[in-house]
Amino acid sequence: MWAAATGIFLFSWGPIFVRDNEFGALPFAFWRLFGATAWSVAALHLRGGRLDRRVLRHSLAGGVVFTVNAATFFTAIKTTSVANAMIIGSTAPIFLLWAASRVFGEQISYRVKLATPVAIAGMILVLLGRPDSTGGGSLGGDLLAVVAVLSFAGYLVASRVARNHLSALEYQAGWSAISTAMMLPIALLSFDPLVIADGWSWGVAATMAVTAGLAHLMVNYSHRHVSLRAITLMNMVAPALAVLWAWFLFDEQLGGWQWLGVPLVVVSVLSVVLDE
Repeated sequence: MWAAATGIFLFSWGPIFVRDNEFGALPFAFWRLFGATAWSVAALHLRGGRLDRRVLRHSLAGGVVFTVNAATFFTAIKTTSVANAMIIGSTAPIFLLWAASRVFGEQISYRVKLATPVAIAGMILVLLGRPDSTGGGSLGGDLLAVVAVLSFAGYLVASRVARNHLSALEYQAGWSAISTAMMLPIALLSFDPLVIADGWSWGVAATMAVTAGLAHLMVNYSHRHVSLRAITLMNMVAPALAVLWAWFLFDEQLGGWQWLGVPLVVVSVLSVVLDE
């Protein structure tokens, strides 16, 4: 539970790192994945493991769907507001709770059934309560965020299946290597340069590679010990926190309803965590 909570807390900083640099969305996604692949593969070899055919085979599904997620989510963050992208992303529980019940046979308690619509209502308040004066939203960016949330839900499901065959570090190295290889041609075909002369942006990319990589490692570790329904609901805290970070760092002002929506999400998720 602590691993999942820490990983999700680190997830909440992702949109801030994506926004606060001069890279284009797709080159930044590539370098973030490249850095995460470098340290995870190195750590795997130091522990006596290998990035072999078995690891890559079981990591393939997760790597493919995460590539879709990274390409669409990073672009959405650059083209719409942090609030819009993250709040749209918070609808993942709709799909993941279905997967937890139907695919993995998890029993959904009444507390989870009650907490889910309350948390989603809180997310809607955060989205609709955003002041018009802040600007920054776009329909295209919002649609990319919808694709991102579907692919992220697929990534979590694929990760849970992969963890039946691989250790957390093996899976981290496998899916990130696959995603890096797939993201390179996508980044090269974008209209943005792959290499830029901006030290701050390189520092941000390196920080994102470490923090996001650790976030994925911890959440994937928790898959063997924590139910998917708990991880799903805990993940809803990340959008709420991201909205607060955007307010604090980028002056994305919060409307009155948003101040109600964020606590609704947090309290709902805490109730599920305590239930677990």
